[in-house]
Amino acid sequence: MKKLKFLTFCLFFLFNINVSVAELTKTQDTAERPGSSSYTDLGGNPNEIRDALEVPQGGTFNNDGTKVFFINKRVGHTDSITVMRVSTPYDLRTVSTIIEGGDPIIDIAGNTTANDQRVTDIDFNNDGTKLFLTGQSGKVFPFDLIIPYSFAFGSGMSFTTGSEVSLGGAPAGELEFNNDGTKMYFIDGGENPTVDEYNLTTAFDMSTRSLISTTTLSADISDSASGQVVGFEFNDTGTGMHVLIQDTAGGGFNDTIFQYRLTVAFDTSTAVFVGKADLDSGLKLGTFKDQNNDANVSHVLTGLFFDATGSKMYISNDAPDLMHQISLPCSFGVAVCMADTASNIVSNVEFAKKNIHYNNSTLFKRFEWIKRNRENENLNSFNINLKSYNPILASLTNKLQASLDNNSSKIKSSTWSFWSTGDVSMGRQDATITDKPKKIHTSGLTFGADKKLGDDKFAGFALRYAQNDSSVINTNQSSDMESLTLNFYGTIPKNETNYVNMILGYSLLRIDQKYLGKKTGNRNGHQLFTSANFRSKNKSGRFNFSPSGKFSYGITKLSDYTDFISSVTTGLNDQHNDKTIKNGNLAFGFLFDMDSYNFPDSTVIPNGGFEFVWDVSPETRFTYDNGQSNTIVDVYSAKNIKGNLGFEVIFTNDSTLSLNYERFQHLDLHRSGKTETFIIKIGKIIEGDSEFAFNYNPLNTHESSLSYNKNINGFDFSINHNHIFDNSLEYDTNVEVSTNF
Repeated sequence: MKKLKFLTFCLFFLFNINVSVAELTKTQDTAERPGSSSYTDLGGNPNEIRDALEVPQGGTFNNDGTKVFFINKRVGHTDSITVMRVSTPYDLRTVSTIIEGGDPIIDIAGNTTANDQRVTDIDFNNDGTKLFLTGQSGKVFPFDLIIPYSFAFGSGMSFTTGSEVSLGGAPAGELEFNNDGTKMYFIDGGENPTVDEYNLTTAFDMSTRSLISTTTLSADISDSASGQVVGFEFNDTGTGMHVLIQDTAGGGFNDTIFQYRLTVAFDTSTAVFVGKADLDSGLKLGTFKDQNNDANVSHVLTGLFFDATGSKMYISNDAPDLMHQISLPCSFGVAVCMADTASNIVSNVEFAKKNIHYNNSTLFKRFEWIKRNRENENLNSFNINLKSYNPILASLTNKLQASLDNNSSKIKSSTWSFWSTGDVSMGRQDATITDKPKKIHTSGLTFGADKKLGDDKFAGFALRYAQNDSSVINTNQSSDMESLTLNFYGTIPKNETNYVNMILGYSLLRIDQKYLGKKTGNRNGHQLFTSANFRSKNKSGRFNFSPSGKFSYGITKLSDYTDFISSVTTGLNDQHNDKTIKNGNLAFGFLFDMDSYNFPDSTVIPNGGFEFVWDVSPETRFTYDNGQSNTIVDVYSAKNIKGNLGFEVIFTNDSTLSLNYERFQHLDLHRSGKTETFIIKIGKIIEGDSEFAFNYNPLNTHESSLSYNKNINGFDFSINHNHIFDNSLEYDTNVEVSTNF
C-alpha cells in the first residue's frame, strides 16, 4: 500500500522551544601594557623610547587586526598614538613593542592648543587612507595617508589647513561612522548622552556633513552621581550601540557600559536602552584584574573598542595604565545578547530562493536528458548530482541527507519512465553593509516519473525533499530549513525545432532558528512557483544549438514567529511578523550539444551552455518587534552570467556517466562573487520485470529502507537494505532468492 503521510509531515512543523537558560558571562583574557622600544616617530625624532600607554583613551585596529593603535592623553610624556603589531589578529596577548608612533595633531597639523592635542578618539576609513583624531576640545582633525595605517616618519601623512571641524565641547567627545562612511556620529554629555547624527554627501568627508538628528540617550544611572562619556561604539551591523560612562564623582568605582538597540540600523534616533554592565570597584580581582592581580588600586575606565566580530572587547584604564582584553559570550554581548536579526532574515530569503533554484535546476536537467534521448521509449535514470560551490568541493557520498515520508515508487510499467537525483551543495555568501557572511549547505533527494505523450510531448511529476542550513560566520546563530516540494512539469513542442518546458511547484517549508545549536524559534511557510524555458533547436555542422529564454517566478508566505533567544542566554527576543516574499529572474542564452562520437562500447555527447541571468526580485521589507524594527533585503546581485561545459557517456550496457562544470558569476559592481559547480551524474537503465522501492520516515528515528526486486527466468531475486542514513545503527542487508512451484 502506497502511503504519503502529508498530515504527519505537517505535524512535524509544530512549534518547539528549548527552555534551558545560560547566564551571560565575560572572561578576561589579559591585562596588557606593551613594552617600549626605540623607533623614529612621526615627527622625525630618532631613538624614541616611550611608554605605549599613558592615560590611555582606548584604540582601534587596522582592517585585518594585525596592527593595534592606542591613544594617549598625556601630551609630552608619550606619543598620542602608539602602534604595535599583533601576531594573532585581534589578540593583545601577542602584541609587540612599539613599532611606530607620533603626535599627528602637533607634528602634521601644527596645532599648539593643549586641549586640541589631547586625543580622546581615533577612527579610520575602510581602507586606512583617512585618519580622524578627536581632541579633548571636541574638534576632529582629518588626515590623509598615502600608506594605509602608517605612522612612520616620511610615510606621507598630510593635513589640509582649516579642515578640522568642531563638533562638541570639553571635556568629552567620541566620533563614529557607519559602515560605508555616509553617516557620521558625535556623542557628547554625561549620564544621558546626546548623539548628533550627520549625513555625509561624500563618504568620510566631514566637509559635506549635514545634521539630521540629535538624540538624548536615556539610561538607568541612578547609582552614579555624575559621569562623562569615554567610549562609543556600534556593533558591526549598526543594530547595536555601546556607550561607556566614566563615574567622575565616585573615583571610577561605578564605571558603566550602557547597551542600546537600534530598531533601524545606524539610525540613532531609534535607539532603545536594553541593559548595562556595571564594572563595580573597577577592574578587580575575581572579575577583571590587572597584570599584578592588584585589587586595591583606583581603576578608572577611559576607553572602549571591539574586534571586528564583537567576540572581544577592549577597555583601557588609568591608574594603572592598562589595556584589558575581554572575551564576550556572544557577538557584542556586553549587557545582553542580541540576535543578528538582519542575517537571520537574509537567510530566510536565501532559503526561499534556493528552494526554487534547486527544484528548477533538477527538472531542467531532466529536460535536457529527455531532449538528448527523446527517441528512447524507456527513459529511466537513477542519478547522483554532486554540487560544490566556491571553492570546489566534490566527493561521492553515501549519505545524501534526504527523506521521503514513507513514500515508495514502483517500477513496473513500460509506459512511464522513473528517475531520481540526489544533490549536495556547499557554499558561502559574502557580507553586505548590514549582513554578515554565511556558510550555506543544501542536500536533497528527488524522485520523479514522466511519460511520453505522442511523438514528442512529455509530462510528469517529481517529489523533492531537501534540508538546508545557514550558519552566520563569527556568530553563535544559524538557521535550518526543511522543504517538501511537489513539481509538475512538461515539454510542449511548437514545431520540430521550437518547444517550451514548463514547471509548476508547490512547497511546504519549515525554518528553525538556532542559537548555540539550540532551537529558539521556528516559522512555517508555503511556496508556489512556476518556470518556463523557451528553446529553439538549430543545426550547424556537428553542433546542435538551442537558443534559450527562461523565466522563473515564485511567491513564498512565511508565518510569524518569536525568536526566544532568552531561552538559551541572557538576551532579547525578536517578534517577527508574517511575510510574503516574491522572487523572480530572467535568463537569456543558449545550450548546445554535439552529434555523438561513437566508440566500440560507448557513445559520447559533449554539451554545455551560456546564459545571462537577471534577478528581478523586488526588495522586501521585514518588520519585527511589533512593527518597531525593520530590515530591507535587496537583491544580492541583479546581473549575473552562467556558463557550463561537460559531456555525457552512454555505454552499451545501458549505464550512463555525465560530467559538467558550471560557473555562476556576479556582475554587479558591488558584488564580485562567483559560484562554481561540478556535477557528476551516473545512471543505469532498468528493464524487464523489476521493482524498486525507497522508504524513509523522518518522524520515527529516521527509519529508512531500500529494496530492489527482479524476476529472472521465474526466480525472484530480492535485496533489502535498512538504516541507510544513520551511522549510529547497525546495517541490515538481506538477499533472498525464491520461486513458485
